[in-house]
Amino acid sequence: MDRYLFCSGGYDGKVNLYSALRMEWLLDYQIELMPQMNNVNAVRFTSDGSRIVAATNARRLVVIDVETGDRLLAYDNCAFSGRDRTGLATDPSGPNLAISVAVNGKGLTLVDLRMPLPLDYVNDLHGSIIRDICFVPSSWPWQNSILTGSSDGTCKVSSPDGRVLHAFQTGHAVNTVCITPEPFTRNAADGFCSLIMSGGDLVSSYVPDSGVQEFLKEHKDSPIWKLRYTSNGSTLYSVCDGGILRRYRRYPDHHEYLGEVYRHRGDIQDLDVSPYDEYIITASKDRSVGVLLLGSPNHGFTEYIDLT
Repeated sequence: MDRYLFCSGGYDGKVNLYSALRMEWLLDYQIELMPQMNNVNAVRFTSDGSRIVAATNARRLVVIDVETGDRLLAYDNCAFSGRDRTGLATDPSGPNLAISVAVNGKGLTLVDLRMPLPLDYVNDLHGSIIRDICFVPSSWPWQNSILTGSSDGTCKVSSPDGRVLHAFQTGHAVNTVCITPEPFTRNAADGFCSLIMSGGDLVSSYVPDSGVQEFLKEHKDSPIWKLRYTSNGSTLYSVCDGGILRRYRRYPDHHEYLGEVYRHRGDIQDLDVSPYDEYIITASKDRSVGVLLLGSPNHGFTEYIDLT
């Protein structure tokens, strides 16, 4: 897997592939045959980097081979058809499982990417539209589980067959959810505990079995669309309407606001950090993507060499 590749999907029915290392656009894949009517609402790489899974507002999931651009599979009536971005997750522990928001927006569709038909459906998991999905790490108490957040502020941890294992209310609308990346801990020696972060009208941090720890309000009236931690969990990034990327430093009992990183002209709808924390990538409604070099990789090889 090339750790510098990233992709974006847009209102033209295409998925674009880029290189963060070379800071350039590489190629695009045409997902929908009628792009003027169908847009790409979510994109994810599989864990091995060989395929891209894309959800469109034609209720379709499409699987693309990264190297050849071939359309490997398409699953009809498997994705939510709203025009805004939607929830889509691929299993970080294996390359063959993907989960999308179901057609009615309140359930889930589970797909084994080796099979021509969906693996399973979870109906009406939430009472309102599911806005985001992520896999819960195996170190957490609810092993082999899925975290979802909905527009009414409800977050749920559920098993793949739809059994609700844990649920809580954030007190605000939710557009995105994420989990701190370190192995699960309630009372670490350094004071840090694992968190579930949710963003929407506000940003809130939730401590399992304890409740909501804090609210972050720096974005004011601009809805948050994505939250992402660096790989060691020390820094949190957020993006919102208004096109602002913000940064926070994480402490044991709160997050400290460090300020704006940069701005797009239009609303930012997605965000990611490269595997070794080298680059941060944003995608905006103004038809631009942003790439910022954060620093050298936190481990592994680097393209920089100092000679003395």
